[in-house]
Formats: sequence, structure tokens, C-alpha cells
Amino acid sequence: MILALRQRHRRMFAVIGLLLPICFALGLAARKPVPQLDSLPPALAETSESFTTLSWNRTDLFMRASVQARLFSSSVHAGKYAITLKGTANFIKPDLIVYWVAGNPTIKDAVPSNAMLLGAFSAAALPLPPAAAKGSSVLILYSLADQEIVDLSRPFNL
Repeated sequence: MILALRQRHRRMFAVIGLLLPICFALGLAARKPVPQLDSLPPALAETSESFTTLSWNRTDLFMRASVQARLFSSSVHAGKYAITLKGTANFIKPDLIVYWVAGNPTIKDAVPSNAMLLGAFSAAALPLPPAAAKGSSVLILYSLADQEIVDLSRPFNL
């Protein structure tokens, strides 16, 4: 009985040893190609806007974190602004993104539903929406990895 089982297993492993590489090669050949884009959609494309005029440079904008915030205005279009943020060497937070909120909302633990995503903290320039020029605004630093609000800015006007 044991001899019959050993012979059967030997044949099964011989068949598997031949069929497995063939099935693997057929699977690789049958894969669909990775989709490629010729260009990004306009909403995702990097802005070609040049923000060159420095409006202000503040290190006291955020309450807890020591972040340097610089506001630039567009040299081509009046009323368009962008902000750059730079943290100190000891300011390290994982997957940090920046939100903009109009007005002076009371924010506790979660990002408000009317908050607008500006982009990654490490981006060169984060264009502000046109509504930012109309009144008071607040920036929110949010860590995706920790799922928490890292810091809030003081209300500011452009």
C-alpha cells in the first residue's frame, strides 16, 4: 500500500514539475499590458503658472510646528496666489498633506467637509483657490499615515 502511494506521488510531482513552468509562462504571456497615458488630465497636470512675487514670509503662521510659510502672487494673473511651506530639520511627519479652509472654523479632530486639498507638504508651490483672496483662511496640516491633524494655522488674509 505504501509503495503504491509513493509511486502515485512521484508521478504527480513529475507532472506538476512539467506543467507548473508551462502554466507560469502562459500566464505571463496572457497578461494585459500596463496602461500608459500620453499626458495627464488638465486637473492633474502641474501648473505652468509662475508665482514669483513674494507677498509675505512668516514663521509664526502655525501654532505648534515651526514651519516657514511664504505667500507668492502670480506675475501674470492678478489675484492668484500660491503658498510654499518648509519645515525645520526636526519637523518630520509621515505623508503630510495640506488643506485650505475658508473662514475661521472650529476644527477638533477631523478635517471639515468643506476643506479643499491643496497638495503635499513637500510640493514646490501650492496654488490657493480664488476664494482665498476674499476673506480669512486657515491651513490644516494632516498626516495620512497617522490619520490625524498635525497642526492648524492661525487665520490669515491675503
